[in-house]
Amino acid sequence: MDKKLDNQKICFIICYNQEVYLEECLVYLQNLHVPDGFSTDLLTISDAPSITQGYQTAMNESDAKYKIYIHQDVFILYPYFLDSLIQIFQLYSRIGM
Repeated sequence: MDKKLDNQKICFIICYNQEVYLEECLVYLQNLHVPDGFSTDLLTISDAPSITQGYQTAMNESDAKYKIYIHQDVFILYPYFLDSLIQIFQLYSRIGM
């Protein structure tokens, strides 16, 4: 049975192998503006047999409609990144993966 997705949730899925990079990445995520009515979630994966397997496992665990897969050394600078992302996906429902 398919899991019901939460249309108002954004989940960050991060594979990491170095705590210091993960901590820095999280600082930037905490500074992002969350669009009104939305919530965010965070899943971190370490010690996965492969990065793809780690992302797949987390994807299956999350009920968020919007999932953002990033690596530990990605730092999102633009504070309204989530607003822009949601706007794009709502305007153009055929894009996505």
